[in-house]
Amino acid sequence: MGARYILALVLMIGVMILWSLFLAPRPDEIPSTEKAPVASDTGETPVDPTTQATSDPTDAPNSPELWTQVEESPDDAMINVQTDNYSIVFNEKLAIAKQWRLNHFPDRSDEARMPLNLIPQNAPNCLELRLGNQLLQNDLNLRLATWQADKSEINITNGQDAETLTFTTTIGEKLQVTKQFTFIPDTYFVDMAVTFHNRSDEQLPVNGYKLRWGPGINSDLLPHEKRSGKRGRRGTEGAKAYIGEGKPQRQFKPEQALATVLWAGMDSQYFSALIIPDPVLNATYNLDGSQANTATDITVTAANEIAELVVPKPYLEREQETTEAFRLYVGPKDDTILKSIEAPNAENPVRLSKIIDFGFFWFIAWGMLWIFKGLHSVFGNYGISIILLTALVKLISYPFTRKAHNSMKKMQQLQPQLLELKEKYRDDPQKLNRATMRLYKENGVNPLGGCIPWLPQIPIFWALFALLGSAVELRGAPFFLWIDDLSAPDTLIELPFTIPLIVTQIDAVRLLPIINGLTTWLQQKFVGNMTPTTDNMQAKLMQFMPLIFIFIFYNWASGFVLYWLCNNVFTIAQQYIQNRSATDEEQIAVVDTRKRNNAKQK
Repeated sequence: MGARYILALVLMIGVMILWSLFLAPRPDEIPSTEKAPVASDTGETPVDPTTQATSDPTDAPNSPELWTQVEESPDDAMINVQTDNYSIVFNEKLAIAKQWRLNHFPDRSDEARMPLNLIPQNAPNCLELRLGNQLLQNDLNLRLATWQADKSEINITNGQDAETLTFTTTIGEKLQVTKQFTFIPDTYFVDMAVTFHNRSDEQLPVNGYKLRWGPGINSDLLPHEKRSGKRGRRGTEGAKAYIGEGKPQRQFKPEQALATVLWAGMDSQYFSALIIPDPVLNATYNLDGSQANTATDITVTAANEIAELVVPKPYLEREQETTEAFRLYVGPKDDTILKSIEAPNAENPVRLSKIIDFGFFWFIAWGMLWIFKGLHSVFGNYGISIILLTALVKLISYPFTRKAHNSMKKMQQLQPQLLELKEKYRDDPQKLNRATMRLYKENGVNPLGGCIPWLPQIPIFWALFALLGSAVELRGAPFFLWIDDLSAPDTLIELPFTIPLIVTQIDAVRLLPIINGLTTWLQQKFVGNMTPTTDNMQAKLMQFMPLIFIFIFYNWASGFVLYWLCNNVFTIAQQYIQNRSATDEEQIAVVDTRKRNNAKQK
């Protein structure tokens, strides 16, 4: 293994870092584009029901400046809702959510460890309701309406039954709109019903409506990210919607633009805020990327994106009243919880777990998570689960490792002959290559044999990296002593200063990367006698590998560094066993030779 093993791993890390830094799109950097309408079979282009103009041009005002939108003010009344799982703050006048804290998930960047709030401070559209074609319907504009609530506070933390909170407004003495929320104990979802009542004696053109969330969602920062002002690589986050096939999309292709969606909302690293419509509504999805990105800090993900669930409703007959149901899920991306969520008034699966994205090796990551959960149920510690998984991988790969050991030993024995060939054919590279391959073939040596052991570890490497960055089960999971979060770097001592480097920033003493560097150095020394002679440049590079690994892993998740550390330790143990086995075989061979020689002499 030796040099080739380490070089291969360095290349893997280098490719991953370069891809993350330069090639992978960050959600905040993806340009926003409007959804294009799709041509129907008749050749006509369908119209978004929330943007279609009214048939009577006299209903339109001369200018939108003639009316003023209702805006939030510091004196607005706030309504607090407390359950076992979350704490919500509503603005009564606007009937929107201003805070949504998850009681069982502390904010890791907050010294007070307050429950994590998923709604950014300047997000005025969380559960905002907008009627279609508002600029053409001054008298039916919900943005001009003031809401009133039927309660000032709700608390169901002591085993009480479900409770409701109802917001009501009337627009132009014609249209009464009601938003009713039903809070259920011991759940992460909230049921929502939207009621429209035409109180006039004439038909009202509603032209559909939108239920919105955003802009953005809080980023769930780590302490070192908040101190440095730089958010680590997270993946594709932001607005998402799912139509029942493929993966959730930030924005659909033109041919899917008006497809009925199962759900839509905002997605962060470990949490989601999703709106699930009643399937009979045939709701569609729209990405509103027109918001100015005013969030210059790193606390908000996708700060210029608003997810909109679009519901078609062309008009209301006189005295007509309709009620339409939604289910809101604001909580962790926990597969067990997500699978239990259904659409309102339906038993059809909405497959919320699709919001969890483990990347290219997702099938391995899901298997690893299943193993982690099983081991955690026995040992109660995800750190032990990582150690046992590493041991299992090394045990499975042991036959490959032993084969690689024998291959490298033969390579070492052929070094004198290889040097002779280099000297003999130094002016003819083609003949040198043919002679080298012939020598390998005659001695049964595979020149790539030393790379075999790490090949099965490549998918494990990527899957674990994705798992630690997406599995909420590992968020905040402690190991022991100072390692209190396997999804974050370990911190032994925080430094009062920061040392900026090319690959990382040092603002704390982290012990795991240092120990990992030491084990890398020990591994080099231990297997050095099995490594074929290399040129001086490669030998010098190998000497600096342990130090390079320390800086590369310095701000990586402690669970991943723990995996790499255990992998080094188990590799050294395997090498020791193989060396002992080889030594025993050589001694037996020497004894057999002596016996045969003695027999011949007699």
